[in-house]
Amino acid sequence: MSRPDPTASAALDGDVRPIWLIYLDFLDEPLRGCTAGQTLTLSGTGDPDLDGQTFDGINSQMLDVSDVSSTESGTDTLTVEVSGLPVLDSDMLDAINNSAIYQGRLARLWRIIRDASNTQAGGVQAYYTGYMTSCVADSQPTEQIITVQIEGYIAAHIAPSMRTYLDQESFDPGDLSGRAAIAIANGAGADPGIGNSVSNPSGGGGGFRPDRNNDLR
Repeated sequence: MSRPDPTASAALDGDVRPIWLIYLDFLDEPLRGCTAGQTLTLSGTGDPDLDGQTFDGINSQMLDVSDVSSTESGTDTLTVEVSGLPVLDSDMLDAINNSAIYQGRLARLWRIIRDASNTQAGGVQAYYTGYMTSCVADSQPTEQIITVQIEGYIAAHIAPSMRTYLDQESFDPGDLSGRAAIAIANGAGADPGIGNSVSNPSGGGGGFRPDRNNDLR
């Protein structure tokens, strides 16, 4: 998320009304909308996802965007909820239930700050860029609600390593602690060079026993 420019930051101290612009790259039918209450076509921003693109106007109360929080692994998942929709037809429901249409595809949000007189303060702020991971439709008695989960760029591209302590030797060839852990778990000594066989304390097998050798003298 970029920071608002100085003009927009100054306006945040007063009575402001943020305008959201959203782009969801659904397969074959990308969605662009804004909460300005009217259709917007932007130019001169320098962003190809904004310039020359038409964002359909929707009621600001129909779109809810969660806060963005950052961690060492990037930003947390963003939730976008679109409410107040009429009953969805079967084609739309089929599209939502088909993850190939949205999963892993680009999603972007921008924010415009307007002051109490509805005048834009500053430029367009890039609020969040990520990839859609889930899309769920919730049917209510009077409306339909669509909830989209969006993961940040870093989180979407970092898969779990699936490594364990036993992989240590792959990074440090002299570290045999992983082998030692397996040997101990299997009943052998802590020396990683020891085989994994377990001695039989009852005397079975052909192991060397000093007391028996003494008996043979």
